[in-house]
Amino acid sequence: MSAVFASCNFSGNAIATEQPTAIFHAFNQNYRDVEAFVCQLSNQGYSHVQLSPAQKSKPGSEWWKRYQPIDLSVIEGLGSEAELKQLINTAHQCNVKVIADVVLNHMADLDEQDGIEDISKFPNLMTNDFNTSSNSNPIQKSCDIDYADGNRNSEINCWLGGLPDLKFTENVKQIQKAYLKKLLDLGIDGFRFDAAKHMTADVLKEYIDYINQESQGRAWNYLEVIQDGDTRAEDYNQIAPVTDFILYNSLKRAFTLGGDLRSLPAAAVNDLRSVTFGQNHDTIRALNEKAINPYDDITDSYLATAYVLARQDGTPLVFNEDNLNSPYIPFGVRFRQIMQQRGQEGKNVVENILRVIDSPIVVLMERGAEGFFVANKGISQFDIPTLDLTLSNLEGCYRELRNNFTVAIERQNDKKYVTRWGTRDRGGIEIQGRDALYFIRIPFDQCD
Repeated sequence: MSAVFASCNFSGNAIATEQPTAIFHAFNQNYRDVEAFVCQLSNQGYSHVQLSPAQKSKPGSEWWKRYQPIDLSVIEGLGSEAELKQLINTAHQCNVKVIADVVLNHMADLDEQDGIEDISKFPNLMTNDFNTSSNSNPIQKSCDIDYADGNRNSEINCWLGGLPDLKFTENVKQIQKAYLKKLLDLGIDGFRFDAAKHMTADVLKEYIDYINQESQGRAWNYLEVIQDGDTRAEDYNQIAPVTDFILYNSLKRAFTLGGDLRSLPAAAVNDLRSVTFGQNHDTIRALNEKAINPYDDITDSYLATAYVLARQDGTPLVFNEDNLNSPYIPFGVRFRQIMQQRGQEGKNVVENILRVIDSPIVVLMERGAEGFFVANKGISQFDIPTLDLTLSNLEGCYRELRNNFTVAIERQNDKKYVTRWGTRDRGGIEIQGRDALYFIRIPFDQCD
């Protein structure tokens, strides 16, 4: 797969903080390709890049086979161990940290039979390391998962389809901790735990504690938790941040055809660290016939991602193809980086949806006095000649990051209005259809 990024002429590198500014998801991309563009991600404002699972997996190029481990002691499929190390070194030189996606809940479905697996194909694993109805090899599927039976027993102890489910015996823990240690020794800066809701909270906590010990607390980790009838984010987010599917579903309702942007701000997991996204690889129909609540029009998800990047809360995860295909998403990353920097300087960057536009298709969000975001999900241009911002924190001059035009917000007769939108000849607001704009406050003497 070729490098997936959009070129932006930004100066400076992303700030490397404990909580990522934004994570670029280098989905199913090999290490050499990622190394070739990782420094450009830094220039865009990304602080982290997330890689697909590194271990030896089920043979084949399909992305989902990466999530079917065969041998955790071997790194192959997206590149060699040496190539992974070189990518990490290059990323660190550009102030980009690297997150590894790890699959610890299950092993591969190699036999492709109905819940039967020959475990002799998995080095160092034994029959008692699996949840199985058989006491000998080949092992057999123990049970099917019921996501709405009022308890989490089947989610924890049953197989995901034909994937042999692991029990966390001391042997399994030893193998998996050795894998985590190998990745940390290569320079990995954090982990995404795939299928975390299918593991017990105590095992996950043990692994997070182990990572914290081995990394001296420098790693940033999060858990994939897809909520269902039996599982909530709160079951896990005391251990580490989780994926925010509550926000995803809320944004999908708002940004799809017939949705109302006046419903924003969207419901979300009550955790400022949660990993947020307009879409991810589990929600894209083109990648997964069982995609979770997918968008019919993928460009709606780009606008949702634009909103995610404009927010103060959360940890945005941006799918690689989206960063390339949307003209505004890379500038949303830059906007987020600048807002984070200004917040660290003590400036007001508090997120607030302004109720000054009564429209189901346009949203206006301020970030204190330091910036604002506008999105128009409609097909046609949205244009109003007068915009009263008296009750907002916005005042002064603001420059739009992608199109490089300025907007002035000034006081007139004890009120504040947009007095200039691009030119001195007009005020109000004008935004093209299917677009998103990001504005950063600048000194007034720089207003064009």
